[in-house]
Amino acid sequence: MKTVASPYKALQELASRDLTGCLTVHDPCVAGMAWSLYVGGQRLYYASSIAGQKERLSSLLCRLRPDLEWPSLAALDAEPAWLREWWQGKALPLGELRQLVTRLSQEALIQAVAIPKAPIDFQRNVQPNPILITPPWQDLLATVRQQVYGWQLVRGQGLSPLSRLYLDMAQVGAFCDFWEQTQDTPEYRQFWERQTLAAWIQLFGQKLCVYEFSAVVRVSPLELATRVRGLVGTGTLVSLPFQSPAPVVEAAPAQPKPVVACIDDSKAVQRQVQMTLELEGYDILGITEPARALTTLVRRRPEVILMDINMPDIDGYELCRMLRQSRQLKDVPILMLTGRDGLIDRLRAQLVGANSYLTKPFAPEQLTQAVQKLIHSPSANGISS
Repeated sequence: MKTVASPYKALQELASRDLTGCLTVHDPCVAGMAWSLYVGGQRLYYASSIAGQKERLSSLLCRLRPDLEWPSLAALDAEPAWLREWWQGKALPLGELRQLVTRLSQEALIQAVAIPKAPIDFQRNVQPNPILITPPWQDLLATVRQQVYGWQLVRGQGLSPLSRLYLDMAQVGAFCDFWEQTQDTPEYRQFWERQTLAAWIQLFGQKLCVYEFSAVVRVSPLELATRVRGLVGTGTLVSLPFQSPAPVVEAAPAQPKPVVACIDDSKAVQRQVQMTLELEGYDILGITEPARALTTLVRRRPEVILMDINMPDIDGYELCRMLRQSRQLKDVPILMLTGRDGLIDRLRAQLVGANSYLTKPFAPEQLTQAVQKLIHSPSANGISS
């Protein structure tokens, strides 16, 4: 029978009564999630999560012992037995195995006691097999108080290490604004520049849990949760329940990305084009100085050229005419990006050789559709929108 109580106080009660068994702490932040603490009086025999064991172990083992080669976790059943079998196949001292098991158990202990109140139950006379460690759980907590407080803080936003982080496409703009603001703060910039802006957006779209995410960006789960806490609080990111593991998609052999050139002196337009098309698998060649465009484009011939009309030094009409006279670039489709929407402007664009015309401001899906149409129909003539 479950009782709602403080996990920390429950551990104290078990220690005072010198009881042996498994204390299960059901995590209120994540549906179906719980932490198992195997204790014997004041001793901790083992601690782990009930769900998400593969995600948890993959993240922690690579951080705790990056020097070791870890086998697949596909056949993982019981953690202590799996670790023992792995150790038996390695020339690793027993003391190192015990140290590793202690760290794994300590991390789970932190998660359990960081919950102020939770549904708990206790099953007597249950022990892990084999018993590899017996440290006092109070001693384990004494050295990680700050981590406990840190997890208590992020839990205020409903975050746990098995929460799945998700960025909805409707919030991409808000995330980009946040990204730009971090450039003024060295501490934040150092963390967020671990990945490119496009890479962060792609990762947040995969609904990885905090454990998985932290392994990818190579930080601790607590640091990651601390950094995204504000984004979850503002609704930019969504914290989803863990449920079942996300489907694993095997990566296909890397193929060269189609190059799309964007000639525009506006940083805002360059950013929008980059964010929209990189998510669709394109490699963006940004050119902000139109006078140097011809040399750059010949050196790296793109599949499609996006071009503004109003630019300094040389306007889009003249540049388009010059590209059509270039032997190397004359057949590359050109899409005009402009705030002009008059019939005369469209006719001028067609006369100088533009293939398509998109009026600013434009929605991401409009840009994507226009580029895909030109790539799939490179010989298309005339202006379309």
